[in-house]
Amino acid sequence: MDYNSLTKQIQDYSNRTDDFFLDQIPDFINQGISRIYSEARSIGFQKFANNSIFVNNPIIDKPNDWKETISLSITDADTLIQTFLLPRSYEFCVTYSPVVNATNKPMFYADYEMPTANISTSFIYVSPSPDKTYNYELIYLSLPLFNEQNPENFLTDRYPSLLLYACLFETVPFLKDDERINTFESLYNRALKDIMGDSKERHTDRLSTRDKT
Repeated sequence: MDYNSLTKQIQDYSNRTDDFFLDQIPDFINQGISRIYSEARSIGFQKFANNSIFVNNPIIDKPNDWKETISLSITDADTLIQTFLLPRSYEFCVTYSPVVNATNKPMFYADYEMPTANISTSFIYVSPSPDKTYNYELIYLSLPLFNEQNPENFLTDRYPSLLLYACLFETVPFLKDDERINTFESLYNRALKDIMGDSKERHTDRLSTRDKT
């Protein structure tokens, strides 16, 4: 499955070819992905970003597909000690280290509601400002970029049926008086239950203790 084939399947199931309906399909797809994200974040939405943060620069760029931070850590290149930063509000971070030029090892970060023209929501703010270069690792939840320019993602590769049913579930209310809404809801819930069951089994297996033979 890819973006174009999913679009064609939604069109075929809906039996609609008018331009007004076709213009809504990207919204149905985005809503379907958002539904899966809200109900099954553990199936593959987690991603990693690694880079460096430099002296006296408290800003880290968020990845384009960032949705929510799981953790942010920095590693001292000299000692190789990894430190996990603590999430706080932007106001707390500024109050803790009000002078930007007063550098030290970062301890906190804020990743939302930056109430200043100089820092937008597309950045993560660390406090204090770094006293030297650190490598950082950002673990975050993402909403995959999915359109004609980005036609594939982990959902199309691993869970195409779940994605299709989620999108059809979002499409049917638009069609009005379509009796298939219960059918698509049932298909979506069944696919989700199966996938979450498999995911739980894999997670349990990872954590299980095996006897050496």
